[in-house]
Amino acid sequence: MKIDLEPSPVRGFRFAGVSAGFKAVAGALDLGLIVADHPASAAAVFSANRVKAAPVYVTADRVKAGRLQAIVANSGCANSFTGKPGMRLAQDSCAEVARLLGCAPELVAPSSTGVIGHLFDFEKMKTGAAEAVRNLREDGLGDFARAIMTTDTRPKTATTSFKAAGTTITIAGAVKGVGMLSPKMATMLGYLMTDAVVAPGALKRSLKRALPTSFNAITVDGDMSTNDTVVLMASGAAGNRALGARDQETFDRAVSDISAALARELVRDGEGATKLVTIEVRGARSAADAERAARQIANSPLVKTAFFGCDPNVGRILMAAGSSGAYLESDRLVLWIGGIKVAAAGRLITEALPTAGKAMKESEFTVRLDLRLGNSRASILTCDLSYDYVKINAEYTT
Repeated sequence: MKIDLEPSPVRGFRFAGVSAGFKAVAGALDLGLIVADHPASAAAVFSANRVKAAPVYVTADRVKAGRLQAIVANSGCANSFTGKPGMRLAQDSCAEVARLLGCAPELVAPSSTGVIGHLFDFEKMKTGAAEAVRNLREDGLGDFARAIMTTDTRPKTATTSFKAAGTTITIAGAVKGVGMLSPKMATMLGYLMTDAVVAPGALKRSLKRALPTSFNAITVDGDMSTNDTVVLMASGAAGNRALGARDQETFDRAVSDISAALARELVRDGEGATKLVTIEVRGARSAADAERAARQIANSPLVKTAFFGCDPNVGRILMAAGSSGAYLESDRLVLWIGGIKVAAAGRLITEALPTAGKAMKESEFTVRLDLRLGNSRASILTCDLSYDYVKINAEYTT
């Protein structure tokens, strides 16, 4: 399915992104608003971190009803590890947005991203929310995407349209997150909007189906945020007939494809990243073994620094795989870097290493490990670990 990495209007939704003064940089957009014309079907997934932010608890509770009308998202402050005051702040922020929109507070869901352990200024939020409501536009998704950025270098959006159930259906999305990015259920702040008529239960199944090959198949640094949230909303403005089995399959594929495209952009923009690397493990005895090995390789700082230096360090890759808990036999496995076979039959292919090093100079390449023990496989998208990653995170709160 064709994916356009640009924002697009979605019938039944309006968007805004404004400066509320949460960020230190004057005029930086830091408060975003998504508003459906009417209560919309909704589903969501959240961080598996046991330390969860207040807005995660509030959104998780409200989406249980399967209906939302608005999302208010701020950057510059995570409102995480803030106790009861943080819960009140999240709830009061939703109540203020609901008052401005004239809808029930329970239909407004909050999201926050930024530094953990602090509360944002509610008065700034009120002023910013009023401005955001005034600036709501059908073509405002790009501004919303900018407003939720933290260390992102660019906004991340995607759109796709397709024929199903007798009409043209559109899905658009916006995501943020380039660090503290490693998944269990979700991996960042992400919002998908569609004009399709879809029941909440079907949305939940679509989102669950999309996760294993998109937001749950990426990593930047192996750390999991306290605020991770992905929401899928359907306005019903397309007026399509009920989705039959074939139409539902088309819709599910579209959700998966747009999620995968957005996930890819997250890793491509990883903090300080210069390379996008696919870690593919095949031939494992089980799917769990394949994922363990792939994720351990993808998260290893030693492997990731080797990627940055274009160093075909086979030992680091095999060290990571062997320490993952996955069953493997070193004399059976075969390893390729950038399409170049560099290890087999229990030994290095030393003459191939210079060519593999050249392949690693590309901005994108694949590391493929065949364990030759079974039929299971897994793929994880990762990036390199550069000097800039250390600088960004060493100075994150200062």
